[in-house]
Amino acid sequence: MADEQRYPEEERVAGITEELPLSARLVINYLEFEHLINNKPYVTFKEIIDGTGLSIRTARNAINILRRKGLIDVFLDVKERRRYMYRLNFRNLTQDRIDTPPGLYIVDVGIGSLPSMTFRIYRVLRAAAVAFYTDSVPTSYLEFTKCTCAMQRLVNYEPQGFGEIVHDVVSNGGSVALVMDSLLDSEVVKPYLDAMYETNEGGSRIMIYRVFGVSPIQVALELLMLGREDRVLYRRDGITIRIITTRGKLQLVGNYIKAYVLVPNNGNLTLRVYEADKGDDFDGLRAYIIYSHEH
Repeated sequence: MADEQRYPEEERVAGITEELPLSARLVINYLEFEHLINNKPYVTFKEIIDGTGLSIRTARNAINILRRKGLIDVFLDVKERRRYMYRLNFRNLTQDRIDTPPGLYIVDVGIGSLPSMTFRIYRVLRAAAVAFYTDSVPTSYLEFTKCTCAMQRLVNYEPQGFGEIVHDVVSNGGSVALVMDSLLDSEVVKPYLDAMYETNEGGSRIMIYRVFGVSPIQVALELLMLGREDRVLYRRDGITIRIITTRGKLQLVGNYIKAYVLVPNNGNLTLRVYEADKGDDFDGLRAYIIYSHEH
């Protein structure tokens, strides 16, 4: 969340492509996933749409940006003459040097679908000796990386026991991943992180790194910047994430887990938890981020 407490021993693991619009980064992430992990030489426009969840117009804009920067190549499919094939131009795309020094890696999966997994998250999970995960993260997300790590459900451990494992692993030169969804799990992981920070203050310091996937907040922000009403849907094992921009006020009913509203406020943006009985006087474009159980 925006107001998360930060500590001197924390380091945010950032990427060199962060100056690109979110939609372009989503396309790059998806193409990396298909090329490097699924070994596909090319993908179609329809596959990009299905894999990223972007609208047709947004995906086209993203592809045009990447073409102008020389980051993707486009080829006409000789068998389907009206269809174009896309691939990353790795000669112009400098890959980040991804080191995983000993420490605790807090991995925020964001959207959390396999095609949205960044190569950085993939490498961090592959390198981890132990991966603790919250209940909002499907084990298939971890298993996909084929990591040899010990996968442990976070709530099966007390914060003190969690801290002891982290210190044992890190003191022996290893790394530990805590994999979660910050929009759903902030209250769940807080006692565990507090225990780590308190231990660090006691003199036994562990480096803590934050690794971010593509957040639904980023998607909502980009839709707001486009200035139009739109809907985007993502699925991950049993959970549906809907992002809706609208000038109306939604009244959510049914089986939703949690929802947020992103509203412009005096030149800034305010993210708040959705409350059905809480109104406001704002009548412009707003974004809803809605988590619900998949039927």
